[in-house]
Amino acid sequence: MPKSMTGFAKVEMECAEGKIYGEARALNNRYLEISIKLPKIDYTSEQKLRDLVKTYVKRGKVDITIKWDKPFNNAGTPKINETVAKQYIVLIETLKQDYGLKGDLTIENILAFKDIIAYEENNNLTEDVLFIPFENLLKRLDEERSREGIMISDDLLKRLDEITSNIQEIEVRRPLTIKAHEEKLREKMLEITQCSSIDEVRVLQELAIYIERLDITEEIVRLKGHLANFRETLYSLDSMGRKLDFIIQEMVRETNTIGSKSNDLFINELVIKIKVEIEKMREQVQNVE
Repeated sequence: MPKSMTGFAKVEMECAEGKIYGEARALNNRYLEISIKLPKIDYTSEQKLRDLVKTYVKRGKVDITIKWDKPFNNAGTPKINETVAKQYIVLIETLKQDYGLKGDLTIENILAFKDIIAYEENNNLTEDVLFIPFENLLKRLDEERSREGIMISDDLLKRLDEITSNIQEIEVRRPLTIKAHEEKLREKMLEITQCSSIDEVRVLQELAIYIERLDITEEIVRLKGHLANFRETLYSLDSMGRKLDFIIQEMVRETNTIGSKSNDLFINELVIKIKVEIEKMREQVQNVE
């Protein structure tokens, strides 16, 4: 079944590292274009995430944003800022020497100084933690695109049925149209042969050629074949948007030929109805992956 190229999804996940939010938006695009905004991670992990997107999305523009809220009680790992501590010690010794100050420097004094204790925060999300909400986000996006794809498919199938009905009416009308043209041509032929000496065999040959040019049997057969191919493609599991678009181009070609060859008002009205349905199908197919 087809999948829509458009869709939106979001996820939230709480873990030991905090809360992770994700949003994904898919839009129409001729090719696959991926944009990912992430917390700080290494390049290898980002490439793996892009490869993961490609397993779910084959065509379209996909924008994904992942945000990470770290818990307030997770200040990080405490660590002695040795550089600052050494600077304080040197400063105190200088004061004692320059101004004759006395007193011992204790650990309590040093710990009371600002910035002696630093907290080394982990600003990187690990690959294992990030991949879970990321794939959940892709799954939800895929479900949304599949849901829209079902609606598109239902609409396309209804239009296929409508076109098939119009073709059946054309097939019923076609023999009557051919017979009417034959009668008119025979009447015209009789008028001409009665007024002048004309090779009747030659006239009959020209009549046969003219009737053959009006014959739309091959075009109807090909159009029905395209409809069957379109319907079969809708039930396939592969990415089908481009193939459906190509089939529609062939449907337009055969329909135009039928209209130009039929030379019948009733058939031409049916051809217009078919063209309207095909154009609506083309608009829908633009949204199919």
